[in-house]
Amino acid sequence: MLNVHASLLPRWRGAAPIIYSLINGDTQTGITIMKIMPEKFDIGEIIIQEKVDIYPDETLPELYVKLAKVGANVLLCVIKQLPHILSLSKPQENIGITYAPKVLSKISWVKWDAMTAKNVYDLYRGLLGLYPLTTKFDDRTIKLLDIQQVTKPTNAMNPEDDTPGSVKFDKISKTLIVTCKGLSWVSINKIRIAGRPAMSAVDFQNGFMRNKMQKQIRFQSEF
Repeated sequence: MLNVHASLLPRWRGAAPIIYSLINGDTQTGITIMKIMPEKFDIGEIIIQEKVDIYPDETLPELYVKLAKVGANVLLCVIKQLPHILSLSKPQENIGITYAPKVLSKISWVKWDAMTAKNVYDLYRGLLGLYPLTTKFDDRTIKLLDIQQVTKPTNAMNPEDDTPGSVKFDKISKTLIVTCKGLSWVSINKIRIAGRPAMSAVDFQNGFMRNKMQKQIRFQSEF
């Protein structure tokens, strides 16, 4: 029995290799055609591998489609060379082993005080189409639907805005700018509050931030 696995084993053994490659900021992944060992997962001998680059803004749906096409082509290549190619298989390395267990919704919670802007953006890329990133604002659970990593905000930031989770509305880009760990920032263009339809950053600013202009506005890391 053969398996088409969407990583360069032994990196990312498990159920969600594509997701973990993205949320960990990997720049390369690939396809592994491997032998299946009875009652064992992702530790069989490697028959062939093909590397695939991950682009900086590539998302889960995009990488999934790309790897599916590569995997199909590599599998056909293996089938055409059966049974000889099986004799060329090699055991997996004992170094570089990482695991990609099944992903649950709790992985989507953003820890602003522990994650840089790149960490947040990579999490967004890795979960796009599966789980929107989640945070809290005034004890309301909100979903972050359109996120980008940005350089220093166009609006001047006050010293208190250095705190991870601090939120400002940027009038130029019309997005919410959130401070992350290490004085880095992400922009949010669209969000959804529980029980309400998705709204733009402009609508969120008008409906939920204007009454708090004199206070520091923060997204909360706790869940």
